[in-house]
Amino acid sequence: MRRQIKNPFYIVLGVIGFTFTITAASYCLSVLRGVRPQAALTEKSHPLEEIMDRHGTSLLTGQLILLAVATVGAVAVDHVNGQNKPNSRQPQRLTDDNGPGSDSPLEKKRL
Repeated sequence: MRRQIKNPFYIVLGVIGFTFTITAASYCLSVLRGVRPQAALTEKSHPLEEIMDRHGTSLLTGQLILLAVATVGAVAVDHVNGQNKPNSRQPQRLTDDNGPGSDSPLEKKRL
């Protein structure tokens, strides 16, 4: 019996998903501070906010592309694992207590 391949894409999805969440939250905060410029003038901006102002859209787009690729990879590995299982798609046969030649109880009721 073949051993199933562990799916490494789940780890990638977890890490990229976490960083995407942090990046999206930081980008939203950067946009909100941009909407209220008077508050931004009195306080010095954080370096993370400056990064989000300059590169936020490209970071989010790149992370979204990586999430899409990792999702397709995870589905493909799961599909291959499902194909390698023996008898995974064959339906189970129910045993007939009445013998091979007799009608089933449902067929008797129809007659």
